[in-house]
Amino acid sequence: MSDRKSLLNKRRRHSIIAFEMIRLDRTAAEPLHEQLYRQIRDELRSGSFTGGASRLPSSRALAVDLGISRLTVNLAFSKLYREGYLRSKARSGTFVAHPLPETFLTANKPKAYRLVGHRPCISGRVRAIPDQRVGKQFDLGALGAGAGVSLVPGLPAVDEFPIDIWERLRSQVLAQKGAHLLRHASSRGDADLRKAVATYLCDFRGARCHPDQILIVGGMQQAMLISAMALLDPGEAVWIEDPGFHQARRVFTLAGAKVVPKPLGSGRNCDRAIAKRKSAKNYPRNTFASVPARHDNEFRAQDRAARFCALSQCIHF
Repeated sequence: MSDRKSLLNKRRRHSIIAFEMIRLDRTAAEPLHEQLYRQIRDELRSGSFTGGASRLPSSRALAVDLGISRLTVNLAFSKLYREGYLRSKARSGTFVAHPLPETFLTANKPKAYRLVGHRPCISGRVRAIPDQRVGKQFDLGALGAGAGVSLVPGLPAVDEFPIDIWERLRSQVLAQKGAHLLRHASSRGDADLRKAVATYLCDFRGARCHPDQILIVGGMQQAMLISAMALLDPGEAVWIEDPGFHQARRVFTLAGAKVVPKPLGSGRNCDRAIAKRKSAKNYPRNTFASVPARHDNEFRAQDRAARFCALSQCIHF
């Protein structure tokens, strides 16, 4: 019994010596409870406290010894509890945890595997898509061209975006709907957004559509890919302008379609194209035409008759 008592007294002396090494800097930017937490943790890691039976002073006693508030000590102790350095025992106090987290949270080095020298299995449709972009060209769309005037195509005037108004509206919507916005949304897109798009198309474009017919996508290329996969079978021919939107060619190739380029001369002759296509060997069941709204790919103005002809006759589903 006397041996056990002497052992406990020895451990208490070690604990007192360890806490005497703590030095708190009240002028530092680091909060006092963070300083206390860090120094106690370092003492535990260094072995200053004998694991298992080492009992720490009470938060009240330690606060008096260090000249700080009891709340500061409790904040440091609570963090050590959460990280597994301390444990509490009913009616006995706070003890050093055994084993310490370092003994069971240290991950083993990952096993090294020899690289297998084989080519990745990529589908023929993907391999058939040429990609001439190199280096930083992959990131131009996301990163822009840096300071100054950006010549990257397809970027809006983001410097003109009303950020203050957007932030105010965002705060209002979050206050109204809150956690509802964090739930799983429809795969077709937000219902309110689809209603707004349908209303716009009906009021300003003369279209007859319902919100259930609207599908919100990430961009024009995704829209073309979804349309191609829904309307085309692999191997079917697709007529496309030449020169034309090069991403459209890649999208149709990825969908497994046979791309048939149709050269553009001084203008579009839809009547001649319609007459010839029915006798063509590769006359497609579904014809897709990438038709800009206001100009062709050489930035020449297109008259309204040609636009309506192209839209009404060259696109059949």
